[in-house]
Amino acid sequence: MPKNNNSIYDNMCNISNVIAVYNNIRNHVNNKKIIYRFDMYKSVNLYRILDDLIKRKYVFGKYNIFLIKEPKYRIILSENINDKIVNHLVSRYILLPLLEPKLIDSNVATRKNKGSGHGFKLLKNYLRQAKMMYDNFYILKIDIRKYFYNINHNILKEKLAKDIIDKDALKIAYDIIDTTNEKYVNDQIRNIKNNTIKKLNKLNLKESDREKRIKEIENIPFYIKDKGLGIGNMSNQVFAVYYLNDVDH
Repeated sequence: MPKNNNSIYDNMCNISNVIAVYNNIRNHVNNKKIIYRFDMYKSVNLYRILDDLIKRKYVFGKYNIFLIKEPKYRIILSENINDKIVNHLVSRYILLPLLEPKLIDSNVATRKNKGSGHGFKLLKNYLRQAKMMYDNFYILKIDIRKYFYNINHNILKEKLAKDIIDKDALKIAYDIIDTTNEKYVNDQIRNIKNNTIKKLNKLNLKESDREKRIKEIENIPFYIKDKGLGIGNMSNQVFAVYYLNDVDH
């Protein structure tokens, strides 16, 4: 664990970090109008974010909530540009330095220099070792239904409190986790589901295809208070990998 864990929040709060994160985000945002508007007052916007962080008064805004259809129907919670910058700062300078060393090597999900390629190499090694040691062996394949929606905020916070000493760092991590507790989130999801079903009913589709799609949409869950993380948020990807770390070990 880094020696400066008790001051890691202050280490995050400098303009060089904010600029580096923004430049990285800027290259990956598809909506160029958002970037253009932000860049009109870039220095002011970046220093305002930094000032709010230094003064411990940053407040996360509302998500832009929308539905994607491929590879299946899913609700995405997309952040505004300010929240995206703060989220990347928290992930890059707090969560990854403190939580990444806790993870086992074979947990390759959404991790830098790992991913499916690294996972495939590990799998081949495991299979080779198993064949040398056993005549018969078995692979257990499991999946957690609606994983992101079922992550318990309180359990996640208890785990984080053991690995993050800095209270300010812990608080902003908690603030990110609790963003799904806002009432508007479920209200918008409900509207999206209802409107999508109405549109499907007007399309010229095979009845079986229509029923399948409508069932998929109806099965999209709502967020229960103190439960669930938004899909499409960098910090939440880190939290999701970290949440089952005890099971991995």
